[in-house]
Amino acid sequence: MSYPSSQCEELALWHDLRNSDEDALATLLRLYAKPLISYGRKMINDDSAIEDCIQEVFIQLWQYRHTLKEDVGSVKAYIFSSVRRRILSEIKKNTFLTTQHNNLESEGYFDIGFSIEEKIIQDETELQRVTIINQHLNSLSKRQKEAIYLKYFKELNNQEIADIMGVKYQTVGNLIHDALTFLRTVFPNDAVWLSVLFLYFN
Repeated sequence: MSYPSSQCEELALWHDLRNSDEDALATLLRLYAKPLISYGRKMINDDSAIEDCIQEVFIQLWQYRHTLKEDVGSVKAYIFSSVRRRILSEIKKNTFLTTQHNNLESEGYFDIGFSIEEKIIQDETELQRVTIINQHLNSLSKRQKEAIYLKYFKELNNQEIADIMGVKYQTVGNLIHDALTFLRTVFPNDAVWLSVLFLYFN
């Protein structure tokens, strides 16, 4: 059976999974494997560990399918949140990975380096401008980067982002608002900062 990736159909998949439909589990894995790997890479630089975490989450979904909540809200957010927790658990128990993150528990483990593609750079003046833009974007906090990444790249709403990051709805709003306010300050021309922002996330 083939399912489109709309929220309505995702809930149908969730219903089928809870009723022991292996095809539903396989379809969810196909839908989210690549996005989850991409998301995981922002936390650890180890594809093997990321894939193991994803596999463990889906194995547990199958093992505990009969106890899964019927009203899960957003299936996508539930799965992303589960994989996020699994990766963070892996980081905390792995001395090498924990050292990589310098124990920045309060700031979060998510990290993404913004870098505009060289192909859009036309001349030396443009290169200088791009360098400044990158610096400002990379000065955002890790939590701000994660919230913006999930909203604009993964197209999640604030409640889904809150569920994934394990924070309050208002916290997500504040993170995104503060980040965009900062970008508006350094890029006062709305057309400029908006085009720059969406250059990364589309």
